[in-house]
Amino acid sequence: MKRRILIVDDDLETLKMIELILQRKGFEVYSEQDGARVLACARDKQPDLIVLDVMMPDPDGFKVARSLRSTPETQHIPILFFTAKGAVADKLAGFQAGGDDYLTKPIHPAELIARIEQLLNCDLNSEDTLPP
Repeated sequence: MKRRILIVDDDLETLKMIELILQRKGFEVYSEQDGARVLACARDKQPDLIVLDVMMPDPDGFKVARSLRSTPETQHIPILFFTAKGAVADKLAGFQAGGDDYLTKPIHPAELIARIEQLLNCDLNSEDTLPP
């Protein structure tokens, strides 16, 4: 059974790039550009992981994470934040909001996959090539 990942980013180009990386690794991928729709999508699709941008129009990624963590149907889903905000204070805010990991942009595909493997306790080694 394919692992399901929900990607959330208001930037369509970034969203499509991450979708492609994850689909090449065999994931079933769902995407959202609007933070306000993430909770409903997560309840409906029950992803194994959520890759969540921080810098989005209201609600931002931290608010979305707090909402996911306070909802019984979604509180167990790991959250990987990704953002251009790389200051220690931003990372701490991400963990306090309920994030399980924090990745700064620009994202390198190999690092993204390594962090996903860690969060899902799986090994995605395959002969698929990742884009540079």
